[in-house]
Amino acid sequence: MMRKCLYTILLVCFCISFTYAQLAPKNQSFKNIAVAVEKDTAFDRTMDYLQANDFFIQSVDKQAGFIQARIYKKNKKILSAKAGERRILNFILRSKGRITAISLNIYLEERFFGGDVSDRSYYYEEKGVLEDKAAYQEILSTLQKVVEQ
Repeated sequence: MMRKCLYTILLVCFCISFTYAQLAPKNQSFKNIAVAVEKDTAFDRTMDYLQANDFFIQSVDKQAGFIQARIYKKNKKILSAKAGERRILNFILRSKGRITAISLNIYLEERFFGGDVSDRSYYYEEKGVLEDKAAYQEILSTLQKVVEQ
């Protein structure tokens, strides 16, 4: 009887400790770059990069180092209900002396259509924060070259 009680207590303790175990933090380093220019220069060059690459600038706060832009990418697949996707990019620039840290978060919304050919209805489905490393690297690597020139 005592043995069953001891095993039950150990099992409960194990389950509780397993449930409350902390997960390792996600590796978010692919969302950040550091450039060797001052914050104001990095901010201005980031704005120039976004405008030159047809991003729509939604919101800007130079003092806080915040830029929000968006871009729409059409879906080129023929037999798909997905018409495209809207990506909302949030840039945060932080000064660390003569080095500026730039972090990027991309929020994804997919655009779908329904109905028949003559009466289509379009809607956006929110997908949340994009975790595709390639999408971040494509933007940040080009941005880093532009800012540091």
